[in-house]
Amino acid sequence: MALNLDPVDPLRQEGYIRPPKEIEEAVLAPWTKNVSVGNISPDGTKFIIQERESLVPIEAMGKPYVNLAGIQIDIKAHRARSLTTRFSTGLIIAPVGPGTRLGVKLPKGVRVSSPTWTPKGDGIIFMAHFDDKSLLYWADPKTGNCRPVTSRPLMPTLETGFSWLADGERVVLTLRPSKATPPALPNVADTPEVRVSDSKPNRIRTFPSLLSSPSDSKLLDYYATTQLAIVSLNGKVQEIGAPARWDAVSAAGDGKSFRVTRLEQPWSYLVPASNFPNVDILIDADGKQLAEIGKNPLRLGDDPPAPTPGPGAGRFRPGGANAGPDAPVDTSKRSLAWRGGELTFYQVGPEIKGADGKTTRKDRYCRWKAPYGDKDVETIWETDGRISSVTYGPNAQWLFVAGTFDSKNKTILVDLANGGKSTDVLTPGMTDPGQLVTKADPSGGVNIRVSKDMKFVYLSGTKRGADREAPKNWIDKMELGSGKRERLFEGGGVQAESPTLIDDEGTMILVQRQSASTVPQTFLRKAGSPEYQITANQDYLPDLTQARRERIQITRVDGIKFWATVTLPRDYKGGKMPAFFWFYPNEYDDQAAYNRSIALANAPRTTFQTVTSQNKVILLRAGYAVVEPDCPIIGPISKVNDTYVPQLRNNLAATIDALDKAGYIDRERLGIGGHSYGAFSTLNALVHTPFFKAGIAGDGCYLRPLTPFGFQSEQRQLWEGREVYLNMSPLLYADQINAAVLLYHGQDDQNVGTAPINSIRMFNALEALGKTSAFYMYPYEDHGQAAKETILDQWARFVAFLDKYVKGAK
Repeated sequence: MALNLDPVDPLRQEGYIRPPKEIEEAVLAPWTKNVSVGNISPDGTKFIIQERESLVPIEAMGKPYVNLAGIQIDIKAHRARSLTTRFSTGLIIAPVGPGTRLGVKLPKGVRVSSPTWTPKGDGIIFMAHFDDKSLLYWADPKTGNCRPVTSRPLMPTLETGFSWLADGERVVLTLRPSKATPPALPNVADTPEVRVSDSKPNRIRTFPSLLSSPSDSKLLDYYATTQLAIVSLNGKVQEIGAPARWDAVSAAGDGKSFRVTRLEQPWSYLVPASNFPNVDILIDADGKQLAEIGKNPLRLGDDPPAPTPGPGAGRFRPGGANAGPDAPVDTSKRSLAWRGGELTFYQVGPEIKGADGKTTRKDRYCRWKAPYGDKDVETIWETDGRISSVTYGPNAQWLFVAGTFDSKNKTILVDLANGGKSTDVLTPGMTDPGQLVTKADPSGGVNIRVSKDMKFVYLSGTKRGADREAPKNWIDKMELGSGKRERLFEGGGVQAESPTLIDDEGTMILVQRQSASTVPQTFLRKAGSPEYQITANQDYLPDLTQARRERIQITRVDGIKFWATVTLPRDYKGGKMPAFFWFYPNEYDDQAAYNRSIALANAPRTTFQTVTSQNKVILLRAGYAVVEPDCPIIGPISKVNDTYVPQLRNNLAATIDALDKAGYIDRERLGIGGHSYGAFSTLNALVHTPFFKAGIAGDGCYLRPLTPFGFQSEQRQLWEGREVYLNMSPLLYADQINAAVLLYHGQDDQNVGTAPINSIRMFNALEALGKTSAFYMYPYEDHGQAAKETILDQWARFVAFLDKYVKGAK
């Protein structure tokens, strides 16, 4: 293929190009301007709107970064790359009800993330991302003014968040170490890549971006090492111990103790950082280790982690604390969580021998106080049953405990101030028990929402609507003790209504209302006042969101039944259209398993479906019907792929026959496409069927021996199922392709099993065979494209390609 810079042909043109106007308008539709009410202030009067761009600019995607064992780091700003490429451009403080919205006055060009209310609701803190650093900022919700809390740059590389302490004046986070300097790396390679195997079989996956040299290890060590600190809103910084590779952090409410996960060594060239060893420990404000909770060793294979619990750990007894004398018992600390300055957890206690000689164990809810030794554990409450969860009420004396009690699954209220007396709250015999409504706790957790007089709690749930009606979401007010209930809200009908209670007295409810034809809007329902609409969201693409959609049941030649969705223009008057198939096959044990999986898809649409920038329904504007067949591959999971090729062919043949018979599609003008496994299946469809004039395949694997240890649901290794791997490899049968092929791939695809070499070699093969093909490799992109320029370019190529080889087919 000679270099050809054709300024006219969009398939050959270099540079980022743009699609036809009507396609670009759909791709750039400003859905991000639509608002959902969330991130509400503690007093329930305001909420935060995060302004976002519709698509990420390539300038943000292209900022220098490294991939180190699966961790992507913006090397200039010392932060996780996701904070550079996923962000908000502005913050707006909006009233929950009538009133004026107020924009936060951000520094020019700054991008923000993680806006969070102060526990008192008198301010907002957030991360402000500059080109070379990230800072913690504070904003005044009354004026919109903002300022940096401290000039010390953050270092959100592994731990990317922050959390409040109980006083509402201090935040725990990770900073850039004050004396750290990047490692000096050689300008010229000083070692080959060295890998040595042993005699132990090790089934590993084909992970991308692994460490490859001592230099990589030094870089990861540098970017993973951060300074744990407490930062006060007045700018004071208290460093917690020495810098370390902190992977996760949570703090006691008093700021005197911390639970941290620390990335440990040795590391490996065979697996990503998620398989590296780590230790889960408690430290004090000087960084001194107080206790070890557990640790994970280096995992060189693809087996799930088997953490080593700390002291007091035992074995698991599935049946609970008293499941039988021979059943193993889990005596480890379960569900550790901070409550004020203490850790709480559940733990099965020691054996208790009764008068009859039988032994039992109680399940205990405990507090663990500093310095967190074996003698620092106190039992708060215990039961003969099994605890599943504990949530506090409005004070430390009420516990709402879910679990198995008296052989029944229920939730009870335990009153610690009354000797641990328990009262049933939710029981199996209740009609529509629902679940208890919670509210945010100032420390970042949740409490059960209880009325101020401590007499009522609130329940929420869903019940089925009538045929073709939306599910009915409801909220009840329930009196503790008597169980008497008052329904405060019930939605339903043709519109889907989702309620959220935002006050303790049950007088203020936010209702999000939508239907298949109307965008979601949020309303405030306040007792004694008329309903108030908070949002003014829009349908930016009514011709696409309200396009005609038909669900067609297809019967395969072997009797298997499945469904396909056909999307047609809103004003479709009949006639066979050129069509584009977009699909992703899935495996099922049998027909019944498939039927269970599609129950929701076949239910009436009661919610609004946004058409996002990569939705292939946009092709309606280019004159195509869009077909999305389910394409089930059915059989015993151990051998389902033995018949992948004939099932793929039969699925597509049956779909085309049915839709052609229905008069929707022109079977002489068909294209097909898919992403990832759908791309792989697209190339197989072009190899093994004569139905399609063109195919579009993105980020796929086209030579299955490149994933020799299994793929999708395939459990056999290459050497155990050689013929399956070879038969399912479209690269090996590229000579049988007679359709035009468009390949695209993200240059930095981090998905296991879809390395860019797949598309490179597939294009090489098609070029060598003289097949009609085009290939586009997109810089900075992962497994699924994100940059505005990339997505517009793709659409320009897609439309030109389909118009030339499908719509113009002879």
